[in-house]
Amino acid sequence: MHTTSQTPRQSHWNRVLLNAFWIILIVDLSIHMFVSLCLWDQHPDTLTMGEYIAQSLIPDSIIVTLIIILECIYRWKPVWSELAITVASHLFPLLIIFNLNDELYVISLIMLLPLLVSMIYMNSSYMIASSAVCLLYTIILFIKTYSQGYVPITQTIIVALIFAATALAGFAVIGRGRDLMRSLENSVKSEQELRIQNIIMDRLSKIDPLTDLYNHKTFHEYLGWLIDHQQSNPFPMQLAVMDIDNFKKVNDSYGHSVGDIVLQKVAAVLLEHIGPDDFAARFGGEEFVVILTSKTLDHSLKIMKQILTAISDIPFAEMNDNSVTVSIGMHNFAGSDSKNSTFQKADDALYEAKNTGKNKIVIS
Repeated sequence: MHTTSQTPRQSHWNRVLLNAFWIILIVDLSIHMFVSLCLWDQHPDTLTMGEYIAQSLIPDSIIVTLIIILECIYRWKPVWSELAITVASHLFPLLIIFNLNDELYVISLIMLLPLLVSMIYMNSSYMIASSAVCLLYTIILFIKTYSQGYVPITQTIIVALIFAATALAGFAVIGRGRDLMRSLENSVKSEQELRIQNIIMDRLSKIDPLTDLYNHKTFHEYLGWLIDHQQSNPFPMQLAVMDIDNFKKVNDSYGHSVGDIVLQKVAAVLLEHIGPDDFAARFGGEEFVVILTSKTLDHSLKIMKQILTAISDIPFAEMNDNSVTVSIGMHNFAGSDSKNSTFQKADDALYEAKNTGKNKIVIS
């Protein structure tokens, strides 16, 4: 029993098989009507209305009812559609066979329907059950035709061979289909792994591994793109260049591992205070850059002051609860600035901040 949710592909094939059942019903009704009209026209006394109702209308009404039930299951209980359609594929041929002339041995081939349905569903359990039903039907057919002579028995043997060949082909198709599905799944898995590796490699090429900020190369690419974009769609933009004061002394006094911790915490403060439209990168060593967009200079200055204060307030246990400070140079982008001049002006402001007391912000 299938109690899991139905995939779109399963729903598609259930719909295809239901449509096939409607077509079979239409063909069956057409055959009954044609035969009945021929009998009434040529031998009006051989078929009464009661016989017509018993032989045609009642079994066809049962088939119509079963298909309507399948349609209801398909609509309101789709998880049961596959099993219901498989069961119905056994009932429909039996109803059709039992209401047609016994001498039409070829009609027995309609029992191939459940085998074909099992192949479509790629289900070995369904195929085993369908093969068992066909075997039982063949045994009954042999018993029925055993005393009727050579021709009926030969026809029954041919029908049995067709059933057997179809069942064997069905198992082969299911096995081959599963091999192809496994191969496809492996291919998809390999493609996904390759895609993930590409994403990881792309991230590694853009992100500084220590601080999780963007790296030097990505900063230059992004700043260049923003400045090019300014030509067609001007917007406020400020560049801040930040440097940790006396960082060499931190490394010399406490070791490079403590220096790495300082860099990580400074980067965390940056990420905490900048907005989703802003950009932060480790430029190199103890130097960081921040690009602030869509803000006035006063707003951006306020953010950088918050960063300046937040960093100086961090006590580092690894440094006996001492803290570090940073110096910041800022430049408010003007329409005539290039990428190089924008960075140079912010860097000159940083140099001035360093030489005039540190732990401060200078705007150029």
